[in-house]
Amino acid sequence: TILFKSKKQSQTMKYFTLFMLFAVVALAAGNDIQERLKKFRDPKNVDPDNVYRIASDRHQRRMEKLEEMIQDRKRKLKEHESGHRRLNNDEHELVSRQARNFQRKLTQMKKMDPEDHADMLQHEAASLYQLNSVDYLDFDATK
Repeated sequence: TILFKSKKQSQTMKYFTLFMLFAVVALAAGNDIQERLKKFRDPKNVDPDNVYRIASDRHQRRMEKLEEMIQDRKRKLKEHESGHRRLNNDEHELVSRQARNFQRKLTQMKKMDPEDHADMLQHEAASLYQLNSVDYLDFDATK
C-alpha cells in the first residue's frame, strides 16, 4: 500500500487513478467508434424507407406544432379581447401577425398535393442522408 501524508493527497491520487482508467477505456474504444461510424455511413446499410419515414414524421410533427401554436395565439387574442389578460400594442401586433403567419403556413402545408408532398419528403430524406454521410470526424488526422 502507498501511504500518503494527507487525506487530500490520497483523494488526489484516487481522482488521478480514475482519470487514467477512463483515458485508457476511451483510447481502447476509439477504434470501435471509428468502425461503427464507417458502418453507419455506408450507403448499403441505409434503409431509404426509414429515412423517408423520419422525414414524414418530422413533417407531421411540424404541422401539429403549427396547429398548437395557432391555438395558443388565438387563446391569447381571445383573452386580450375579453379583458382577462391585456396585451400592449406591440404584443398584440406580434401575436396577431404570428397567428396569421402560422395559419398561412399550415394552410400551405395542407394544400400541398400528394405528388409535391412526396417530392418534398424525398428531397428532405436525401438531404438528411447526405448530412449523415458527411465525414466530419477525420480519424486519420490523429495518426
